Amino acid sequence: MCNPRRIRVRATRELALAWEEEVRRTVVRRGEVVGEARITESLRGTVGAPTLAALPRAFAGSPGWRETDEGYRHPVGGGYVLYRPDTAELEIVATASAVVESVGEASRAVSGEVRDTFEAQGEGVWYDDEPGLTQARARRQAQADAELRLRQAGERRIREEVERAGERLAAELDAAAGSAADAAYARATAEREARLRSDAATRLAAVGVAARNLFHEVLAVAYRDALLAFARSRGAEGIRCSERDGVLEIEFELDV
Repeated sequence: MCNPRRIRVRATRELALAWEEEVRRTVVRRGEVVGEARITESLRGTVGAPTLAALPRAFAGSPGWRETDEGYRHPVGGGYVLYRPDTAELEIVATASAVVESVGEASRAVSGEVRDTFEAQGEGVWYDDEPGLTQARARRQAQADAELRLRQAGERRIREEVERAGERLAAELDAAAGSAADAAYARATAEREARLRSDAATRLAAVGVAARNLFHEVLAVAYRDALLAFARSRGAEGIRCSERDGVLEIEFELDV
């Protein structure tokens, strides 16, 4: 087969192409929702003033406790424990959390017409020594190729018009979709919070056991410091302090 011969055909059309599309925007709201259950216990009636006064120093030397604006806080599995020195209250909080996601959508039907002159070039190939690939067939091929390119040019123009319409409506549709997402998120959050509070209430007893154990370790240190301070202030002698198997023993001699 000899070298191919090429035929190029240029086509020009005045096209009027009507179009109609739907522009759609989507907004997603996502966040963590927390439900809590809590119990508050006052220490003023059960713990003496010297021990309460010694608690801040005991917290400072106990790992895991962090001083915050509210008081001294320690995380517990499923919640946390908080001691408020201004009110001498122990607050035990059980928490449950979940991620909530809501979607809002807004759409607008847009339409228009593309009216313009389009030009395109098509190409066909034929061979002198190939009976099936004649010049006439190559011309038809080139004409069909040009027509195809004309249609593609019109489709590209329509896509451009749709994109421009979407850009013009973007702010309006985003605002509408955002409002829908916010409303759906508020509903989903309220529903989930109610279930999470119930879950937290169920685990509050278990959290309370762990929280009190943590606090009692600090309270024991405060008792020790308060007793030692009392003994020293009274001139006690033979002061001995030891801890064994979780039991704190303090001995001293005091003349009364």
